[in-house]
Amino acid sequence: MRIFLLLLFLKGFIVFSQGASNERIEIKGLVMTANGNPIKGAILYVDSVKTFVRTNRKGFYKTKIYKDTESIMVYAPAHGLYSKDFNGTGELNFQFLNSIDHLTENDLEELGYITEAPRKGTIDPSKFKELPTIYQLIREMFTGVEVNGSRIVVRGVSSFGDNTPLFIVDDNYVTDISFVLPAEVKSIQLLKGSDATMYGSRGTNGVFIIHLRK
Repeated sequence: MRIFLLLLFLKGFIVFSQGASNERIEIKGLVMTANGNPIKGAILYVDSVKTFVRTNRKGFYKTKIYKDTESIMVYAPAHGLYSKDFNGTGELNFQFLNSIDHLTENDLEELGYITEAPRKGTIDPSKFKELPTIYQLIREMFTGVEVNGSRIVVRGVSSFGDNTPLFIVDDNYVTDISFVLPAEVKSIQLLKGSDATMYGSRGTNGVFIIHLRK
């Protein structure tokens, strides 16, 4: 009986912990120059991942993020990159210094930032958890991809025989992605054609690169 109660307690604790980590809160703020002028079109990054959020002409942004988010960054081509640790507050303002660091998105990629938003453009990463399976996420997110059950085929690739794409989860090659929960996905990217040549023959049928939330 004691073992049963202990297992029941642990199960409830795990469910509670998962619910807490998946809870989202609203944040908002201003992005300004050193002189206090608003910066329009600054891009919001959450834990080094590009989002769809942009500041308006008043330099204002608003979005929802997970409570366990560690850092928020804003990127403006004419001003550079500004990063702040997230401490749970609902308001986070950014004011760039006089020194300007002209960073391109290629520079950000070299620094480890994920700069490619979903190609289909219909799903914000914050809404991944609303989809039931990783397969449904891929179906909704990418054009030119056929998903039947757990079978995924990237259209437009030339292959003979097995046309299963390559899956990489947190830098590990896997043959099955059914264990991946949409709520755990931090980012997902599809490479094909010349973009996938770096993976050799294994990337002929397309490459899905998935990063999970830590």
